[in-house]
Formats: sequence, C-alpha cells, structure tokens
Amino acid sequence: MINKKILGAGLLGLLMVACSSNKIPSPTYSSANNPYDNTVITTDTTINPVDADGGNNANPNGLNQATNAVYFGIDRYDVDAQYDTVISYNSDYLAAHKMAHVKVDGNTDDTGSVEYNLALGQRRADAVKRALIAKGANETQIEAISNGKLLAKFSNSTDDGRSQNRRTDIVYTKQAPAGYHLDQNGLPVVK
Repeated sequence: MINKKILGAGLLGLLMVACSSNKIPSPTYSSANNPYDNTVITTDTTINPVDADGGNNANPNGLNQATNAVYFGIDRYDVDAQYDTVISYNSDYLAAHKMAHVKVDGNTDDTGSVEYNLALGQRRADAVKRALIAKGANETQIEAISNGKLLAKFSNSTDDGRSQNRRTDIVYTKQAPAGYHLDQNGLPVVK
C-alpha cells in the first residue's frame, strides 16, 4: 500500500513539474524527421499583436488570420464566423490532399478545474472538427483532442495571456501545406 502512495506522489510531482512552464519550446522540423512529405517546418520569430477583450470569440491576433488557430470567448466553444477563412483554407487543403492529416488541439485558460477544462477543450476541438468536415474535409483526416489548461503556451496571469490560451490549434501531422510552420510560441501558422 505504501508503494502505491509513493508512486502516486512521484507521478503527481512529475506532472506538476511538466506543467509548470507557461511556454513550451517550439521544435524546428525538417524533412529529415517529417517522413510524410518534403515540407520544411521552421520556427517563426515574429510576434503577433494581441487585442484581447476576454468576453466573446475575440481574435487576439486582430485582423491577422495567419495563425492556424480558432479563438474562443470565456466558457464558449462555438466557432465564430470571423474564423471562416481559417476553417475554409484548412478544409479546402484537406479535401484536395487526401494524405494530409491534422490534429485539432483544444485549449483553455486556467480558470476552473482540470476536469472542466479538459471537457471544454474537447468541445472546442470537436466544434472545429465539425466545422472542417462541414466545409469538405474528410473526418478520417482530423483528430480532435483536448489539452485543457494543462499545456498553456501563454501566461494565465494576465487577461491577454488567458485570451490567447482559449483556442484550438490546427496542427498538421502529415503533408502540411507550403508556408506551414510553428511560431516562437509553438502556434501553427500558415503564410
């Protein structure tokens, strides 16, 4: 019995250490370790401006739709019409490239319990997946998962950071489009 408690405490400690960073380093990929195609994925060092209002489906990137993400308001998971361009671009690409696959990562800010945020993140990911399918992508090309509040890429200590964490990322796992890369925060970008 004591061994199970020690093991549980050790695992909890590792989880806390793994989740303690507010910024996940973004990897740089090359075609050598991306066996699905010859697209080179690099890390962008540009910073997108933030204009968060925290209330509705505010796009923290203002009019810049280059980030391959959909942002949500507090406790919301409906895909706002302002993201039609992001949804259409990705669904069109997926429909035209049957070998392409994406992972839709649902994310939340740190308000609420882990369980609540995992469920909210999944609802966000599922909503974006449904939107992609409705615009022509094949369901088998899309995996929808939730990170909840566990993999925050921005500080949750400010309204701006929390608004940037309330999003889904459309991450290409196979046959990414030209111009696809991860920015300095590990967010997917298509330019």
